Amino acid sequence: MKSKKNVAVNRNKNNYLPDKRLLVLLILFIFLFIAVFFKLAYVMIVQSKDLTAKAISQWLRDVPTDAPRGQILDRNGIVLADTSTKYTIYVRPNAVTDKEGVANCLSSILNLDYEKVYKKVTKRTSEATIAAGVTKEQMTQIYASGYSGIYYSEDNFRYYPYGDFMTQLLGFTSSDGIGQTGLEAYYENYLKGVNGQILSEADLVGRPIGENESFYIPSVKGLNLVTTLDYYVQRIAEAAVQKAVMTYDPLGVSCLVMNYKTGEILALAEAPSFDLNDIPRDDITKLFSTSKSIIVSTVYEPGSTFKILTAASALDANVFTPSSTFYCSGHRTVDGKNIKCWKTRGHGSITFAEGVAQSCNCVFMDSALGLGTDRFYTYLSDFGFTKKTGIDMFGETQAITIAKDKVKSVDLARIGFGQAIACSPIELITATSCVVNGGYTIKPYIGSEAVDSVLNKSIAINSATGGKQVIAKETSDTMIELLRGVVEGGSGKGAYRPGYSIIGKTGTAQKYEDGKIAQGKYYSSFLGFSVTEGADIAVLFIVNEPKGGVYYGSLVAAPAVGEIFGGIFEYLGIKPNYSEKDFEIIGDEFSLNDFVGLSVDEAVKIVKSLGLHYEISGEGEIVTEQFPLKGAKVDKRNTVLFVT
Repeated sequence: MKSKKNVAVNRNKNNYLPDKRLLVLLILFIFLFIAVFFKLAYVMIVQSKDLTAKAISQWLRDVPTDAPRGQILDRNGIVLADTSTKYTIYVRPNAVTDKEGVANCLSSILNLDYEKVYKKVTKRTSEATIAAGVTKEQMTQIYASGYSGIYYSEDNFRYYPYGDFMTQLLGFTSSDGIGQTGLEAYYENYLKGVNGQILSEADLVGRPIGENESFYIPSVKGLNLVTTLDYYVQRIAEAAVQKAVMTYDPLGVSCLVMNYKTGEILALAEAPSFDLNDIPRDDITKLFSTSKSIIVSTVYEPGSTFKILTAASALDANVFTPSSTFYCSGHRTVDGKNIKCWKTRGHGSITFAEGVAQSCNCVFMDSALGLGTDRFYTYLSDFGFTKKTGIDMFGETQAITIAKDKVKSVDLARIGFGQAIACSPIELITATSCVVNGGYTIKPYIGSEAVDSVLNKSIAINSATGGKQVIAKETSDTMIELLRGVVEGGSGKGAYRPGYSIIGKTGTAQKYEDGKIAQGKYYSSFLGFSVTEGADIAVLFIVNEPKGGVYYGSLVAAPAVGEIFGGIFEYLGIKPNYSEKDFEIIGDEFSLNDFVGLSVDEAVKIVKSLGLHYEISGEGEIVTEQFPLKGAKVDKRNTVLFVT
């Protein structure tokens, strides 16, 4: 009996204890409640802003408004690239209450076909574009009509006030307004702005909610780019380029104008080119070939203009002095190979100074060989010739040189007078600037500062910085005098301007095709520097394959550089300082003799007595053609070409 009572008691106790399954459910419920609570708290507190933004984006329909790109300006504030704002008109059919009225309004103001517009207005779609390129005046008329369901977006069109002007330098943008070439691409992050929006409340199918109010988030205009370029200097350079195109019908012409002490680019003109307001996007070949800057992106064999670096290196290393003497027989034999001077008859006995003035290849071969490969390559490296200049344009190429440990004596001799080496025009003008500015390296640049036109604040981008001195000032001063002799009494007389001080070097370089010399094809060039007070300016002018049998740099490029300097001096208001020396160099104007039929020796003797410089094309004994022609009005600055 006792045991039965105990069992009953135990059973009664179990009735008061919670069931284990119920306890598990209770704990699970509490856990879920806490989880939901924390999730709600997380959503309401942590994710609140993001979710609100997503909700608003679903409640609102947005139409983007493009930000105007910043202007590109020259150093004087002249606008070179600008943005014009036009508009695109949309309709949201579900929001249009008077479909016929809207169609009639839009078709009449925008001069569109009524039926086509009406079809878009009644179309079962959330949004339809009516027209792009709408002017502000047209848009104002449309909104004055008061019809509902019409919306607009701002579109910015890049335009260039001067069309075919600085084409390769300024570059252009894509149809979406993104910089693709030139300064437009390089300074994209400065020029582009921040797009805005026009927002309006609408349901899922585009019907307006409430009063259909719009919210306007304005765009932020890009920064204006102020450059070192000078519109007026560019005009002068462009005129010279076009004159060379018309005179010589070449493959191309390039002109670069730079301050050789600071590195500021003043002008960059190239032909052929195109109107930046009419980009040939349908002609890919033309677009690619004319949109890149040859001055920055293409290498060529510089020829005699490179001799400036050879001469400066030889003088600075004390290998030779200006009075050192040489004998030019018309060639040098190096490593068993015969290398000709441009004057195949030879210059005879000649000093270093005379060799520079007469551009004697033998003098420069001896200079390079006297320096040796190690020293010469060290100088070239110090001049910055063996690396990119770092100019603020995409696509800059680097000089092509023979590896130092592969250079043979015959290679070194050729490098001395500008063969067996290739560089871009920007590298050449930058390296040679060291020679005439006291011996200091420079870095060329175009972008000067970025300006916020709204806040009237500016950010400096580039500025002239002190470079490394690579040759002694005495060497630089000596080179200035030697290069003065080129212009006052040598192959560069065509660049001489009375009353001003110009120095420089001509270049006539053969072209190569498929690794071989292309017969009759040349680069004609002149690299000039003004050492006139108030104009620290360098000009490099290159004509690619001039036609008509006239190809020497002395005849083709030097006169062009003289004209450019003359225009720049006039623009800057620098008055000439005349002296008796001017008359000695220029002399009186006279009619040129007839040299055709004379022996070369006779013709040379006469032309020297007239005080003219001369060039000889061919190795014959009799003059068969001449340029300028007989009877042409000339003075002592002219160069006469004898074709034999």
